[in-house]
Amino acid sequence: MSRLILRPYQEQVIDDTRQALRKHHSVLMQGPTGMGKTAITVFMMGRAAAQGKRAYFLVHQNELLSQTSKALWRQQLEHGMIASGKARSTLPAQVASVQTLVRRMDQYKEPDLLIIDEAHRAAAKTYQTIIERWPNAMVIGLTATPQRTDGKPLDIMFETLVLGPTIRELMDAGYLCDYEIYAPPIGIDVSTVKRKMGDYDTKELEGVVDKASITGDAVAHYKTHATGKRCVVMCVSIKHAQHVCDQYIAAGVSAGVIEGTMTGVQRDKMLADFASGALMVICNVQLLVEGVDIPMIEVVQWLRPTQSLVVWLQGNGRGLRPAEGKSHLVVFDHVGNCLRHGLPDDDREWSLEGKEKGSKKKAADEIKVKQCSSCWSVFRPGPQNCPTCGAPVAGAPREIEVIAGELKKVDKEAIRIEKKKEQGQARSLEDLVGLGLRRGMAKASQWAAITSASRQGRKPTTAEYEQARLIQKRLESAK
Repeated sequence: MSRLILRPYQEQVIDDTRQALRKHHSVLMQGPTGMGKTAITVFMMGRAAAQGKRAYFLVHQNELLSQTSKALWRQQLEHGMIASGKARSTLPAQVASVQTLVRRMDQYKEPDLLIIDEAHRAAAKTYQTIIERWPNAMVIGLTATPQRTDGKPLDIMFETLVLGPTIRELMDAGYLCDYEIYAPPIGIDVSTVKRKMGDYDTKELEGVVDKASITGDAVAHYKTHATGKRCVVMCVSIKHAQHVCDQYIAAGVSAGVIEGTMTGVQRDKMLADFASGALMVICNVQLLVEGVDIPMIEVVQWLRPTQSLVVWLQGNGRGLRPAEGKSHLVVFDHVGNCLRHGLPDDDREWSLEGKEKGSKKKAADEIKVKQCSSCWSVFRPGPQNCPTCGAPVAGAPREIEVIAGELKKVDKEAIRIEKKKEQGQARSLEDLVGLGLRRGMAKASQWAAITSASRQGRKPTTAEYEQARLIQKRLESAK
């Protein structure tokens, strides 16, 4: 097997997971979309194979089966595929569709290691059945968002949580691209829409959202701010997606709808056309929220209100991967999701405890964004005056109501400049650790070590990681 070269933070999160498995039987590894979970999986499966152990990787989408299999073959790791239409294999490494594996467990030996992709789904019965059937297998879950839309806790499946780098850390290191966000002055009135499984009821939401006049003209905003950029539109339903697609085509923009009933060949053809630029807009419902690696996405357009932080972060994460010729991602939030959930790169506290079913939405003052009542731009708390128009900053964001309006660009430049200046003034490793702690980073030491070493154009050493860790421990105990 050829040697897979990992990034420093990937090596760190693997080492943290290895340490956690010395004390626990099951570990949930969290890292943002774009962290390189496929590379981490390939490394762990390769290491298991080298030690003569059996490792199964569980996925819930056919695209992920193919994607992971190709990555394993690139590392010359022989493996089988447990999926409909695939011949049974006795190889120790397997990539498995969870829906197929749950029906065929009696045909396979118990693995030493189970790796579960998109593991926030692992509270579902199919995953529980597999884990309960093979109680001796060590379990590693992978997810960008350790939270379920239905509020079920993940501590029934995993004993401990290992945190990877934050979105902002990966952006600052150049592993993810930055973004610009345009938000409506006010969104859509969804106060009467019922909720189901932690999110809005699809049928009721379709009736509210599927209107030509929703919050200005989505197509016009695309043509004004992002013409010529490849765009994914998050829609409520297939019917809604088709209507949006029709509006784009009528405006002279090549567009298509991708949905679950399409064959693999049809989907591959559409994604290939999208990659080449023959197709500029793809309207979808849920297929392009999780697990799909499409770096050429330059715009994510939200015409789907969601109560799910998971959906909001995973959907935006599709567009944060860097690609040649792509300077940044553009997010069009026509439905006020950033007012519900904050900005894509906000630091968030993750846990395995889940959330209480039916719990109330965050209070307005808990949402980590402010909205200018004069120009309606959205920005992080801190400035006394709006970064866009200079008006005095008011209190909490306005309540969401129905009205058409122009999207306003979220001006992050002033905040970004200030953060860079602050980071530049932190010269020593201790200064950087202290800055990371003030910013609320759970792994301030890891970020500080990477930042310090990157200034010299190199990766941090193990000794530097340990030095930074001891500094963080000392600073935290001194508080």
